[in-house]
Amino acid sequence: MRESILFVNNLHASIGHTPVLNGVSLSVGAGEVHVLMGPNGSGKSTLAAAIMGSPVVTITSGTIGLYGIDITNDSTEERAKRGLYLGFQNPAELAGVGMMTFLRSVLASNGAPLDSEVIFKERMVSLVERTGLAWQVLDRNLNEGFSGGEKKRNEVFQLSVFQPKVAVMDEIDSGLDVDGARIVGEELKRFVAGGGSLFLITHSGMAARALNPRVVYIMKDGKIVKRGDKDLMEFIETHGFDSL
Repeated sequence: MRESILFVNNLHASIGHTPVLNGVSLSVGAGEVHVLMGPNGSGKSTLAAAIMGSPVVTITSGTIGLYGIDITNDSTEERAKRGLYLGFQNPAELAGVGMMTFLRSVLASNGAPLDSEVIFKERMVSLVERTGLAWQVLDRNLNEGFSGGEKKRNEVFQLSVFQPKVAVMDEIDSGLDVDGARIVGEELKRFVAGGGSLFLITHSGMAARALNPRVVYIMKDGKIVKRGDKDLMEFIETHGFDSL
């Protein structure tokens, strides 16, 4: 029997007084790739924020679960400690927060043993260069002065460092050139091959194409209006959302 790792059950949510999610249900199993597509304004990013526990999103009914545990009322920090990770669509620039300090602080808060700063940085250099970023970004503040593509690569670099159990990646392939999309796709494949579960939100499917998703969802007006496999993703890429 398929084990459900991340599940969303009949979720309704609002931002302010505006309803955005209108009964979303889905379930991601261990080591699976699920892809969510939909036009702008359909509620995709709100769903990602709701899953991660953003205070901007108010859940009015429904549940979110991780490993069979109801996390609907958990804080973002509690969800992260349970193994949930969100790759942001628009990563924030944090002036005064050094990359190395940030990485070590997150790992320490999750109880991970830390190497000495020298050994730790050597390990980070090999991981960050694997994403196509120059190692010197480790000496900069988090995302400060980064280009859009560098920010997206940095989100995937952090994924490789933190090694969560479930990753929700919100349009990680937007703003990337062909090489960037290929590198991001390779990192996501590596994450899944290591046993991670991936919920990928995308417009185009660039990074998803090589991931062989088990399920593809189409969202419109805050609801899942169609489910299928990778053939559905390819159909949308060719014919657009209006064809549905």
